[in-house]
Amino acid sequence: MREPVQAALERAIHELAFGAEIDAGDEPAVRRWLARHEVAPEDAEAIVAGGLERLAVYRGLLRGNLYEAIEIAIPRVVARLGDVFDEYFDRFLAERGPRTHYLRDVTRELLDFCEPLWNADSRVPAYAMDLARHENVQIEVGALETRPLGVEPGELDLERPVRFVEATRLMRYAFAVHRLPESAEDRADPAHEPTALLVYRNPEHEVRYLELTPLAAAILERLLAGQALGPAITGACNDRGAAIDASVLDGTARLLADLGERGALLGAA
Repeated sequence: MREPVQAALERAIHELAFGAEIDAGDEPAVRRWLARHEVAPEDAEAIVAGGLERLAVYRGLLRGNLYEAIEIAIPRVVARLGDVFDEYFDRFLAERGPRTHYLRDVTRELLDFCEPLWNADSRVPAYAMDLARHENVQIEVGALETRPLGVEPGELDLERPVRFVEATRLMRYAFAVHRLPESAEDRADPAHEPTALLVYRNPEHEVRYLELTPLAAAILERLLAGQALGPAITGACNDRGAAIDASVLDGTARLLADLGERGALLGAA
């Protein structure tokens, strides 16, 4: 009997925290909420006897903690969207809710939920998702493993893949959101300009950004997917209609050497 009792309470608490607000001052409504989730009568009585005002406090604390974590991760998007963001925050909690055990991952889950909805909502600027992903990637990369201090990158081999530190992400945007001012008070629009950024955390634990040319982004994208260095260069050049000449090979070598010095690259896999 323990599992069904626990499951019933979990369902009830989930609706309390993420569903439509329940008036804690309306005891019959509270009892209907508990009965809807088949909470055992003795447990329902204990909850009611414990003071209904605690329900509203619990709901407010949990939702407040989630909102604060998201606002820390994407402050400029929250500020720019205002009430529209609050509307989508409530929809996310009611229709999906967090599934991660880690507070830092809630923002990504919310953005995955919102992306198709924002694309269809004229109230949301076209660049908003790019800006949100850009703001949040700092949190994501900042939590990943980086190369220890004093460890030099190994030799590369055209026939082998390239290893990057875990704390590396290749981000693609339709807008140059990385050039926007950092202030949450700013309301400037970004240039509508395709952008590729390599985001990484260096051995000093600082999150850094490197803007890439289209060809460099195509090569790194293949390398990050596990392709060997030689095929990655060939495939990227073919996709971009670029000739594989000395300038491409030299430029790729200098890029990878730079990433090694920055602490983003480990060497050949």
